[in-house]
Amino acid sequence: MKKNILLTGATGFLGSQIADILVNNDIKLIALKRKNSDCYRCNSFNNKIDWVDIDVEGYWKEKVINLRPTHIIHSAWIGVKAHERNDIKNQVQNISFLSDLLEISRVIKLTEFISFGSQAEYGILNSKVSENIIVNPVSLYGATKVASQQIIKTFCNSNKINWIWLRLFSFIGENENNNWLIPSLIDKIIKDEVINMTPGEQKYSYMFVKDFALIILKIINSNVESGIYNVSGDELISLKELVDLIGKKLNLSPKINWGALPYRLNQSMHIEGNTSKLRNQIGKYKLTSISDTLDRIIFHDKN
Repeated sequence: MKKNILLTGATGFLGSQIADILVNNDIKLIALKRKNSDCYRCNSFNNKIDWVDIDVEGYWKEKVINLRPTHIIHSAWIGVKAHERNDIKNQVQNISFLSDLLEISRVIKLTEFISFGSQAEYGILNSKVSENIIVNPVSLYGATKVASQQIIKTFCNSNKINWIWLRLFSFIGENENNNWLIPSLIDKIIKDEVINMTPGEQKYSYMFVKDFALIILKIINSNVESGIYNVSGDELISLKELVDLIGKKLNLSPKINWGALPYRLNQSMHIEGNTSKLRNQIGKYKLTSISDTLDRIIFHDKN
């Protein structure tokens, strides 16, 4: 059956990379946006997407139903920034939007519902984690993700829809928001600014965002069983090592005050997911090294 995919969050950092991969693999793509959405990340393939404006209440749902997507990839989420993660009004809006998508799924007899969870569902992390550990979120963001996963599981099982919940870890790549960690570090190091940091011992397993988009393509082209799957990089690096590597790539000496900032409350020190469950479903996949990923980010920023 020819795939016809509805993607939410297509103008965002993750969603735009997924959209790019899908349309360039001849997959029909429907994407939701608002009238004031900044679509700059989609400029090179904007005309290959069937856009649906969600500002008109009711209209967008009817249009999506008429377009009859076979799959939904739900990437959109309100309240991702650090200062928004415990804002209950922001987080609850995500449940309301999810309910709209699930009702559409029921009406059109959707084949598969793919949605994005978060490492935040696990709570405080100090070791590599598998999907079978008990979730223990310490933010409303993480708690709302857990609630959404349970809603999707129950709804999709009741309506015979295959469901895939991807617990996402850390991603980096071109076109990330400028105020996020790596673009901000690059900018400040180039400007020779003094940067106050924590001691920098926390370790992350970053994944290149384009690798993630290719994994999504593999998922929709495979018969993945309903369930929860970690999506994580496989190369662990400390924040201190990361900053040193960025400095070497730029051929500059970062001015860092290590330890000037305290670790935040509930700071995770080892953020990495075991991905063997996903690899067992979709097969082997190669990931771009952190060094090569930084080269691509820095080259992109300079141009």
